[in-house]
Amino acid sequence: KAVVSTQSTGEICEASTYADQKLVADVCPGKNLCKFEKRELDPVEKGHVDVTFVNIQPCTPFFKQHLKVYDTDLVSDVIARLKRADRKLKSRSVELYRYVDPEKGPRQLLAFDQPMLWNKRRLTDTSQIQLCPEQGLKSGINQLGDTLCYVVS
Repeated sequence: KAVVSTQSTGEICEASTYADQKLVADVCPGKNLCKFEKRELDPVEKGHVDVTFVNIQPCTPFFKQHLKVYDTDLVSDVIARLKRADRKLKSRSVELYRYVDPEKGPRQLLAFDQPMLWNKRRLTDTSQIQLCPEQGLKSGINQLGDTLCYVVS
C-alpha cells in the first residue's frame, strides 16, 4: 500500500485509491509529492540470525559487516542488504562465499596473495537460505555457519 504525502502542507493522500498517477498530481497541483512504499528487505515477523560478513580481499576499503539474515532469504536479498549497509558497495558487484567447514573455515589463516585458495565455495544469487533450529543457517544441503565471505569487484 502506497501513501503519498506533500512536503509543504503535510497532507496525506492514499495513492492506492487513485488509479491514475495523473489524478494524484491533479489533487495537489504544483506541490512536491513523496511516495512511500513498504520494502521487504527487513521483514519483522520472520526468524533471523546475526551473521558476520568478512571481506577477504587484501588492500580494499571493505571490512567486516554484521547483518541479520532472515529465514527464506535469497542470496540476492542478503547482497542487497549488505550494499545498503555500506555505501561504498552500492555501485559494485558483490559475490558471497561460504566456508566448506563452517566451524574451522573462519579460523584458518589466509594466504595474502590468494585469499580464495582454500575452503570457500560461491553461493549463487538464486539459492535460498533457510534457518534450521538445530543446525543454524543452511543453503540447500550445505551448512553456512555464522561467518560468510564476500568479494567485491
